[in-house]
Amino acid sequence: MQNIVVLAELVSNMFSILILLAIFYKYYLYKKRLDVIKGLNDLKNKNRLTLEDKEFIDKNYKEYKLYLEKDEERIKLIYPVFILIAGILLFFFPFTDALIYLNVIIVAYIYLQINKIHNKNFVGFLKELKD
Repeated sequence: MQNIVVLAELVSNMFSILILLAIFYKYYLYKKRLDVIKGLNDLKNKNRLTLEDKEFIDKNYKEYKLYLEKDEERIKLIYPVFILIAGILLFFFPFTDALIYLNVIIVAYIYLQINKIHNKNFVGFLKELKD
């Protein structure tokens, strides 16, 4: 029985680490995309945006707006599931053990929120460039 608990803790911690790595990767992509938007903003300030740039901005604005809507829907759906899982864990395990397993839920929720914030920022930046 104790081997199962140790294995569950190990799996829980591994998932948390994987999600943290995904957060860092997401941040890296965010910075790269932000540099592209800054470049487009510089071109806009100098009135040098080409038709291709404007199409790129339009396409990405629509794309990120769709991503943002999907993120908001996903969070609305997953939030109650996270609460249910947390409740079940707190009911069946002692508080200290439950916290070990709740770690994955908390990190996953943070990942979803970061993803939503990044998409919201891009929608705002691209809308500003579009106008």
